[in-house]
Amino acid sequence: MTASDAYPPQPSETPQPGAVAAAGDAGAETSRVRNLLRMLSVRYVLSLADPYPVVVKQFLQFCLILIYPAWIVGILFSLVVYLAIYSVLWVIFWPVRAWMKTNRPEDYAASQRK
Repeated sequence: MTASDAYPPQPSETPQPGAVAAAGDAGAETSRVRNLLRMLSVRYVLSLADPYPVVVKQFLQFCLILIYPAWIVGILFSLVVYLAIYSVLWVIFWPVRAWMKTNRPEDYAASQRK
């Protein structure tokens, strides 16, 4: 038995469900739309109470379940507004992107990699 096996893991060392998912996705680029859609799940909403002690966590999860319908409406509203603004800006700045693509291809490629 080693010294690390003798002691149980401390709360700060125990991986949280959200932390494991975030660590797995750390290398992958995720879009804002995908993040908003991920926020719709009940699992995500309940994981907001994870860092708190047990009794507080249970109370917070209860409160989060009560406001979950309003959470869904808020996230869907945010998604609609984001997509509307993003698409309008995409159309407005199309001439700039087209000019950059033809006149400065290396700068355009660098901006697409970000």
